[in-house]
Amino acid sequence: MSTTAVAIEATHRRLRFALAIIATLLVIAALSAYNSVRGEPNVNLVEVWQAIIEPLPAEESTAHFVIRELRLPRILLSMFCGMALGVAGVLLQDSLRNPLADPGLLGIAQGASFAVALATIYPEIMPPIPRPLLCLIAGTLAGFAVVLFSGTVRDPVRVILSGAILSAIFGVLTTAVILIAPFDRTGNFGAYYRFVAGSVATAEWDSLRMVAPWLVVGIPAALLSGRALNLLQLGDELATGAGLNPFRARIVLILIAMVLVAPVIAAIGPIAFIALFAPHIARGFLASSDARQTLVVAALCGAALLLAADTLGRLLFFPAEIPAGIWTIVIVGPAAIALVGRRKGGGR
Repeated sequence: MSTTAVAIEATHRRLRFALAIIATLLVIAALSAYNSVRGEPNVNLVEVWQAIIEPLPAEESTAHFVIRELRLPRILLSMFCGMALGVAGVLLQDSLRNPLADPGLLGIAQGASFAVALATIYPEIMPPIPRPLLCLIAGTLAGFAVVLFSGTVRDPVRVILSGAILSAIFGVLTTAVILIAPFDRTGNFGAYYRFVAGSVATAEWDSLRMVAPWLVVGIPAALLSGRALNLLQLGDELATGAGLNPFRARIVLILIAMVLVAPVIAAIGPIAFIALFAPHIARGFLASSDARQTLVVAALCGAALLLAADTLGRLLFFPAEIPAGIWTIVIVGPAAIALVGRRKGGGR
């Protein structure tokens, strides 16, 4: 390929990258604006802006209170958690060279949910640690158990099968914990079922303060890992020849993914399929597997997907509300099945 052709291709890649960022940001902005004005009460964007910069006390303006204390935290939490899931999906898929790698498919989400169930019903037997840290420890142990059971990280089929088996085991254990728990410990367990389904409905500013420190560490660390991910995509031999230790790199990258997934599960529960599909949407936008660009666009795609799911859950059947995690299954699930079918048929 000539120098001119290489330069043209590089220009096209930069253009696609810029267009992908602009398109996803516009979608996020439109969904955020719609979420901020629709509901009970309906307001306009001017009132939203006033509630942000010059909020009135709750006794003077119910609308300002709803916007400031309910809608804005929910929008921001959806964005942050969606970004974390999108980035974690890229880390898992590229480091394991497995296009189906996902916290749910690898048993990570179910392991963390089992730990939360134990901590909720039997707090006396669990260590008194913050919920994100509990999810991180449980999810990490579940992830390494999958690797141990499969005996390798190089065979996608064995890893996914081991993850599916472990997910089923944790699901059964969680159900058993709920069923055998005394009634006085499960009186308000509707909240846990919303958690298991994956819901942003209980978002508040404290939720953002719990999630933000983890993402401040995890997302920059992930963005700096683009070169390592690109090398791992080429195979272990080429990565080693380029000076990368594949085993050590995978451990670090998986831990970064865990750091991103743990606070999401702690805050809103195990949201399905976003970490699986956001990276594929990003690669489709970019027509490239360059992890340095995919990480950025997948983060924005994840934010847009979770915002869209929460918008449908909150407003489609208003005043009834369906958890966002159910909508991610409804929206993204069929696409994920199609993705598996394409790969089975030899598609890229």
